[in-house]
Amino acid sequence: MPKSLNKKQVEEIKSLLIQNKMTIESTLNNLSNEHLNLSEMDLNDEGDFAAASRDYSTDVHIKNQQLRELNLIDHALRKIENGKYTGLCEMCDSEITIRRLRVKPHAMYCIDCRDYIEKEKVKKAV
Repeated sequence: MPKSLNKKQVEEIKSLLIQNKMTIESTLNNLSNEHLNLSEMDLNDEGDFAAASRDYSTDVHIKNQQLRELNLIDHALRKIENGKYTGLCEMCDSEITIRRLRVKPHAMYCIDCRDYIEKEKVKKAV
């Protein structure tokens, strides 16, 4: 039977989640400020416009990725608050190692299930 995290480990993961959430919120805030500054820039030629457009496109990609991660963090925090966080894979109920959770505290899946999901995404994209 897979081993759930103990209370101390859940508190450790909660602390990491809150820390990551604050970092992402700060990044999102900085991106918003950069976009405001970008809209106020005086773009003198096509080169300036191309560079600004490229930067904006990159920022939008980063923002979308950060928002997805923020949603996963909020999901994990809600589970902790509801007493339902176990540190087990949401797909197969296998243990997600504490080492993995320390690196990616919002992980929902064990390595095997994550690999399966990624392969399925690639198949659907083709």
